[in-house]
Amino acid sequence: MAVNIYEPKTMLKMVESLPPLHTFLKSTFFNRNNCFDTHTVTFDIVKNGMPMAPFVSDRIGNTVLERNGMETVEFTPPLIAPMRPLKMSDLTTRLPGEAQINGYNPNKRRAQLLRRDMKDLERSITRREEWMAAQALFSGKLIIIGQGVNKQIDFGFENNMVADVPWSDTKNSDPMRDLREARKKASRSGYSPNIMIADSDTIDSMLDNERVQKYYDNSGFRVGVIQPHILENGATYYGFLRQAGLHIYSYDGEFADNDNENPDKPGVSPSDKGFAAKVYNLIPKGKVFVGSTNMPAEMLYGLLGNVTTGAVVKPRATHTWTNDKGTIRNLEVTSRPLACPKDVSSWVLIDVGEED
Repeated sequence: MAVNIYEPKTMLKMVESLPPLHTFLKSTFFNRNNCFDTHTVTFDIVKNGMPMAPFVSDRIGNTVLERNGMETVEFTPPLIAPMRPLKMSDLTTRLPGEAQINGYNPNKRRAQLLRRDMKDLERSITRREEWMAAQALFSGKLIIIGQGVNKQIDFGFENNMVADVPWSDTKNSDPMRDLREARKKASRSGYSPNIMIADSDTIDSMLDNERVQKYYDNSGFRVGVIQPHILENGATYYGFLRQAGLHIYSYDGEFADNDNENPDKPGVSPSDKGFAAKVYNLIPKGKVFVGSTNMPAEMLYGLLGNVTTGAVVKPRATHTWTNDKGTIRNLEVTSRPLACPKDVSSWVLIDVGEED
């Protein structure tokens, strides 16, 4: 189709559409960073209890109180290093939203591209960190598969529960009882649970439950307040359920699995032409998290850098270089993150039988 350069046009300043970047789990639980000056990170995993000091006779004098169990783990967080090349042909191509006539000069276009590429690469790493947070909380382990890497770290999580009746059975299930039992179990760690997280379908099943509906009238919960509103981090806050002592959130964040074969396209691997990543939910359907926003957890980062930039003890490192002829400039952003829950007894997962 020929373009009439003399016809007046109105162009949007930006026509590219980027999906919103949601980091609800990372921001809520793994909002503390700990950067190491080595590639390998070492951390302790504990399982706290609530021991009470025993009485003792004056003749005996004292009793031994055993320390809580602890496991020291040494792990090398895998390198994440998304890279994007900038070619001379990119500098002579109009950018999205750029005027067709008298647009940017090549040097300004280069600056704009580098800024956008930096943002894209940074966002891709942040999405991977959110995925790590979801895996750690909803499976108790991290299975890390990529180009030349196949590792697993198991945090030893054991606080799993199964609802006696699936929540989809809104007549016979008892979500309140399940939540109170989970809260009681998680409280034994010494951290008072104050939050419940599940996918929106599971939350809908809970709110449609006949037993739950007895607790509220048309104005909201008599034992709490339910006023759903969407948060900027991609979650939906429903309100406080006083009967269970929990704030209710749903989170429907998704991720595209670029590392494994798409089960809908058997035989097509990520390296094959035509590969399309499978999209999964960050929170498995039918899994309910009950825990504390004060639970001990950190985002650990291994050492970054190279012989040119030197050692970088930060969550991110940036590296740029050109080929021998200077016709291509590569931009790389690197990170070595590890979502690390410190006390695996501080939360409980309830399987409410809603999985597809």
